[in-house]
Amino acid sequence: IEWHMETRYYRAELEFWVDSTERLPDAHIQSMQQWLDDPDKYPDDDTSALPIEDGVAELQEQLGEVVDALVFVFNPGRPETFADILPWARFARTYCPNVLLCVATGDSTCAEACKDAWFGWCVAAGWEWVDLTDSDPETEYTVARIREALAANEWPTMESKSQGTPAAASPAAEPSNPKDTLGVDGDEHEEWSRFDRIAGNIDPSRVEHLHRTMFASAGSDKGDVSAVLDQLREMREEISRLDPEQARIKAAELAMAATKRL
Repeated sequence: IEWHMETRYYRAELEFWVDSTERLPDAHIQSMQQWLDDPDKYPDDDTSALPIEDGVAELQEQLGEVVDALVFVFNPGRPETFADILPWARFARTYCPNVLLCVATGDSTCAEACKDAWFGWCVAAGWEWVDLTDSDPETEYTVARIREALAANEWPTMESKSQGTPAAASPAAEPSNPKDTLGVDGDEHEEWSRFDRIAGNIDPSRVEHLHRTMFASAGSDKGDVSAVLDQLREMREEISRLDPEQARIKAAELAMAATKRL
């Protein structure tokens, strides 16, 4: 799927590859459950202990050099489907794409303990948790965050607008039909346009500063998940006191700073 991305500062031509997962072998599901129970079970520099089927490994070899973002989507109403992230967690460690999103969407009736476990695993493994089933209006778990994460990445096809036509004069900046580039209806197009404005205000230097501040007390031990979570909760409380537009920008920068470390 081709996608034209445009922000205040740059434009880029991207391609999405969309696929569905298949049920893992029982032994692999058990390994993922063990990892979920103990997020520090597998050291970051060791992928040999993570099981993978030969066919999937061959596919990942082909994808490794061209994929810079990975979005895993599962239904929390079917908790067993989270195990399907295992081979892609291995892919993430092997090929290190810049954007790693774990998106929960669909049935919201799962136990909070499951969500806590998934969130904890994501923090430890370097994935950003995006829970689209969360009804709390104060959270930033929306499609907006997915858009922001993708728009903030430094894509190889990125072209600075200072090198080309300004956004106001670019026909691609405002398609006459929202479905031409986004495949969504008018209401969603308006929301995606707002996401573009937010992503365009993200400052990489602020992300870097926030990254250093966030982990100042966590030390160099990447396994110190509790210290990181405490920092995240404290900063989220500060963000909740901002006006909505600034809160969205700061929340996006916070998420980027957290995943930069992990």
